[in-house]
Amino acid sequence: MIKVHAIQTGKVKIKKFEAIGATNRISRMWQLLHTDNWTDWLPIYCWLVEHPEGPFLIDAGEIARVHEYGYLPDNIFFNGAAKYEVKREDEVDVQLAKLGYKVEQVKGIYLTHFHSDHVDGVYRFPKAKTFAAKEAYDFTLSSKGARFGYLKKNLPEWFQPGLFEFTNGREDVFTSSKKLSADGSIVAVPMPGHSIGHTAYIVKSENCRYIFSGDTTFNSQTLNAGIPTVILNNAEARESVRKLREYALSPDVVVLCSHDPQAIQILVSKESAPD
Repeated sequence: MIKVHAIQTGKVKIKKFEAIGATNRISRMWQLLHTDNWTDWLPIYCWLVEHPEGPFLIDAGEIARVHEYGYLPDNIFFNGAAKYEVKREDEVDVQLAKLGYKVEQVKGIYLTHFHSDHVDGVYRFPKAKTFAAKEAYDFTLSSKGARFGYLKKNLPEWFQPGLFEFTNGREDVFTSSKKLSADGSIVAVPMPGHSIGHTAYIVKSENCRYIFSGDTTFNSQTLNAGIPTVILNNAEARESVRKLREYALSPDVVVLCSHDPQAIQILVSKESAPD
């Protein structure tokens, strides 16, 4: 029996164009640097998946250290892209305890990418194995990573993720994939565009396929409109949204976006639907 829990680890605001799109790059840069067109507060979700092989997380959420001076770069680009509201009691280990889980029970963490609001919570899981796309981790370690929000300096000293490449061939509409469980029920697929090495995870239950799409797109409305969640629009991001939208046409597919305020309602609706 597979069950999914949305775990909110604080809140974030982003510029509206990042969520709902903008007409061109000039408009995007102007809004990023010179306007206060922020969204409302949005949830920062990671996901607990109860699985026959043991409970695991998709992403690990944000931590309260994000408010410490110097933790994030203090420049016009970072300050113009996001604002955070995270308290210690919002962090993933505290939220897991409310569900009856200890951090030691979490068998693994699968990262969609290395932006802080997806990876920072790994601090609370020194004994859990973490997995990520090799391309994403290599970029984090590179000299360019920090400029694009992949902050190597904030990773724990003990952090050594298991790395994978997409070597297992087609998974439905996705031309490459990586099977991550013995029974084939956990599959990673590349979802580039939002960031380098951005990855989505498919979890197959008896009656549905959950796809944890990270920051590929903001919600079901932007998915249907083909709008990616990016600062600078790019062809890879648009193609990822197109593939995700095609995948979501199957009635058994449940798309879960990391900052969608309707995510819990989507999960509740799926649980209450007849098989």
